[in-house]
Amino acid sequence: MITTSRLRPLLLVALPAAFLFIFFVLPNAFLLAASFLKSDAQMLTDERTLENYGFLFGRPLYRAALLRTFVIGGLVGALVVVLAYPMAFFLARTTSRWKGPLIALALAPLLASVVVRTYGWWVLLNREGALNDLLRALGLTTGPLVMLPSVGAIVVGLTHSLLPFGVLTILSALNGINPNLERAALSLGASRTRTFLNVTLPLSAGGVAGGFLLAFALAISAYATPTILGGPATETMATLIYKFMVSLMDWSIGSALGTILILSSMALIAIGTMLGARRATV
Repeated sequence: MITTSRLRPLLLVALPAAFLFIFFVLPNAFLLAASFLKSDAQMLTDERTLENYGFLFGRPLYRAALLRTFVIGGLVGALVVVLAYPMAFFLARTTSRWKGPLIALALAPLLASVVVRTYGWWVLLNREGALNDLLRALGLTTGPLVMLPSVGAIVVGLTHSLLPFGVLTILSALNGINPNLERAALSLGASRTRTFLNVTLPLSAGGVAGGFLLAFALAISAYATPTILGGPATETMATLIYKFMVSLMDWSIGSALGTILILSSMALIAIGTMLGARRATV
């Protein structure tokens, strides 16, 4: 017989579990099932097939889009970590009375929608934008630089959008490090650089990995930024999914793309979690 004390935790978990099952597990199960069905006249049929995946992996255009998506995700993840770590380290170690406002300033990009932030970069980077005007005014260029559409612009826009997530993740890891460990290393004669490389950085590696994985997963699934700052020559998986699902109404190919995207993200996160758990047990 289940007692009230044992039933209470189950009831607390039941609501979020039901929410995840209805709005995450079921839709993804339908997406996976649709990826193995043929489409005919913009309608799904009952005929099972693997041709949808063969279609995507068999054409250079779609293989390039898949590769481009992961390259963008890797570049954005690396840039987020490189830019967020110094900022998070300063915020974790500073004793200034302005620490709170500085943390709020670091997270300020989250106050604006991703579309607004991305259009801000479009205003800066387009042929008649502020950056080209500045370069011409300084005499550094004679004509406008073509910065849009490009993969570089997408990487810049996504890095700006996802930087606060990297700061939060790494800041949490740095706040969990006992400052006495760094003081002990310094008192034993280690330089600040060696203390950072041998003590602080290894202990905060979990936050670095978490920041990279979070930025990578969000970058490869981003739609607004690649759409605004990219173009037909810089298609990503998210823009292709929209095109197949909404414009072409080919739900089979769109579902296959969505399945590849979700499984790739989940596999990467699982690998990162296992590596983190193995490191924690060493």
